[in-house]
Amino acid sequence: MLYITSTRLMRESEQAVQAHASGGDEIPQRVCSQLLANPPRYSEWHAQHEIKMRRVIARRRDPLIVGLRTVAIGQVHRTAVVNYLRLNRISGAARDQTLALFHGVSDPRDAALAEHRGYVVAASTQVCAHDLLDLVGDRDGLDLLRQYQLAYDQYFAIFCDRARARQVGETFLLDSLLPEVKAVADRLRLRIVSADVRRTAIGGFRSVPTSAALVEVAASDTGRRGPLRASSF
Repeated sequence: MLYITSTRLMRESEQAVQAHASGGDEIPQRVCSQLLANPPRYSEWHAQHEIKMRRVIARRRDPLIVGLRTVAIGQVHRTAVVNYLRLNRISGAARDQTLALFHGVSDPRDAALAEHRGYVVAASTQVCAHDLLDLVGDRDGLDLLRQYQLAYDQYFAIFCDRARARQVGETFLLDSLLPEVKAVADRLRLRIVSADVRRTAIGGFRSVPTSAALVEVAASDTGRRGPLRASSF
């Protein structure tokens, strides 16, 4: 039986950031490289990620992978705006209107910078969460998370497109699809956090709370304002 502590999770996460920055898929490499190139941002990520890993270990009533899956889901939400802008090639006035949905009336340039800073931190944690799930052999969870990413991206795109149409008084033709698309994402999310983890290949791993992990962490992450508000992970 291999016991996993929050210290082990952090060590694996730090190594994952270094490894992805050195090569591999384009987006993880770019994100991790940007994180390492900015020491203050890396410190911010490290502090936030450590809180998340301590929470994963402290939730003794839940299997280890449920906590890691929950962390991964939260980062899907926190990276949604940048992913939406990138995947749908949203620019100009449409980009400014989208950012205003989540940042209010702040300067579009300030909103874009703030969103990108949050994206780099969240996307780095997402990369680490996926690597940790791979480490403990949770292939089913990784597959479900990939499905959830696609479903949530589709839902978020319709949500933002509809919101911009309403801002200018236009009719949004896909409005009736939003509840259905949201329901698909909701069902996948429930499957991810309530799956029968006994069927996964993680029998050789067990989480061990440290004394620090058992202390309630006062700091909490800022949830994504908008659709499917992110959890404290």
